Amino acid sequence: MNEKIVFTTFTDPMMGLTYEMEPIYDKLKQEYGDQIEFRWVMSLLVKDVSDFMTPRERAMEPEAGIRAYNARLAQIYKSEEAIGGLPINMEGFCLFDPEHRTSKPLNLAYKAAQLADTEKADDFLLNLRHATVIDCQPTTHMDVILDVINKTGIDQALFSQYYSDGSAEAALQSDLAFTVRLGIRSLPTCLIQYRDKALLMQSFVYEEYRKTIREWAGRIDIID
Repeated sequence: MNEKIVFTTFTDPMMGLTYEMEPIYDKLKQEYGDQIEFRWVMSLLVKDVSDFMTPRERAMEPEAGIRAYNARLAQIYKSEEAIGGLPINMEGFCLFDPEHRTSKPLNLAYKAAQLADTEKADDFLLNLRHATVIDCQPTTHMDVILDVINKTGIDQALFSQYYSDGSAEAALQSDLAFTVRLGIRSLPTCLIQYRDKALLMQSFVYEEYRKTIREWAGRIDIID
């Protein structure tokens, strides 16, 4: 039974939509403080970039096709800017290329960061997300990931060990199994839990989450 409100987001670090939900997370933190616990489940949005490319893009040479996809994806990111009002920079966007065709490195990186430093892992995830949608860095590249690791203050050697020795892979597979078990097919999706109650929600409206939590847990000063 959950004595805290547990707010779990199923996502991928590359997602602009999760970035645009940050004001929602901030408002919930302000209202509920340490009565709310945020968790993140990695759900690997892009297993291979070709799954999201148009027939025209797939018919091109890989470098040109993926470049065209990046340009189209950049437009999608920019269209999401109005959802939460946070700025998204897509100048020179180049997340994918023929040697970096999946967002799996970002997902593995968060799991490795959790293993290396539990307290700083969520800061790393935030920084990785910002590197993708604000700094427009190719965060599928390991050198960029390591730069974010260092800026977050996580031990690079320990992170690299967990990333490469199968530990992060096992943790990611557990997250993916959880995603499948709950039947989640659209990201980001949020799982709200309190005591014996649980609800999957997909919304970008703060009041909808607040309403559910207040119905279940009441005001912060009467939560047990």
